Formats: sequence, C-alpha cells, structure tokens
Amino acid sequence: MKNLTVFILPLLLLCACSNSNDEPQTETVLPISKHYQPCTSEFNIRDTEWVDKIKEWAEKKYVVNDLSELPNDPLGFSDSYTSVDFKEYTLLITYNLHNWNIDTYRNRYYLNNIDKIYEWAICIGTSSIPDDNTETWYFTRYAILVKKLPKEAKTQMWVSLGAINWGWE
Repeated sequence: MKNLTVFILPLLLLCACSNSNDEPQTETVLPISKHYQPCTSEFNIRDTEWVDKIKEWAEKKYVVNDLSELPNDPLGFSDSYTSVDFKEYTLLITYNLHNWNIDTYRNRYYLNNIDKIYEWAICIGTSSIPDDNTETWYFTRYAILVKKLPKEAKTQMWVSLGAINWGWE
C-alpha cells in the first residue's frame, strides 16, 4: 500500500497543476482612442448614378497615418477626421454595402499575437432580415482612431453581422 501511495500522490499533484500560465496569450485587447459613429447613406438600388459612385468603395479598407492618405470617398469627412493628430494616431476606415439596418454596433480591436496582425472586428446587430430582393440598400463607412501603428504593421478589418429577434420559422 505504501508503494501505491508513493506512486499515486505525485501523479495526483501533477494532474492538479494548471499550466495555463505557460501558454502564450493568443490576443491582446488594445484601446480605441475614438469610436466614430457609422456614417450611412440609404439609397434605392435602381439609382444607377449613386450605385456607380459607391460600388468601388464596398469592402475597401484604409490605414490612414497622414492627412494626405484620407480617401476622397462619396460621404465626405468632417473636422473630426481631418483634425486628427496623425503623429500620435492612426485612423482605420472600412466601407460596407449592405441591405440591412444597423441596430447595434460595437468595435473590437486587438493584436493577434500569433500572426502579429492588428485586427478590428465591427460587430453589428440587426433586426432586419437581409433580403437581396429589397430595393433599399445602405452604404456605410466605419472608422476608429487608435494609437499610431508601426509602418510595417499588418491589419485586418471585417464586419460581423448578428441577428436580433429574427423569427426563425
């Protein structure tokens, strides 16, 4: 019995140890200096002049480190964008063409420690069910202001859509 105790006790101690501190952190949440309200333009899909103007902007992404890099988009920029201190900050901008309303909105910004990529997830909640047959569509610009990114920094930006109170019939 004594030999069994000598064998089992160290085994139990090894199993009880947590090695979670030894595992590297896969991501580091980063602060956002300023959250810009999404800027949305509602339009009729049959408005070919507007569609031609915005279609090249859908899904574009910009890492702006200087005022001269601010894109000349169809929505225009207020002073809150043009007065950024680009010596201290980087402006991240992306565009989306969609057929649903934005009911809730939040940003998630972090460093992916494994791939060394600065990632920005735009989390949207909508109560409207996307319908490709609708004539009402939306063109939206999303933006956040973050601490200055290194010139060689890799970035990734995407929109995540979630359902709010959809009848799943």
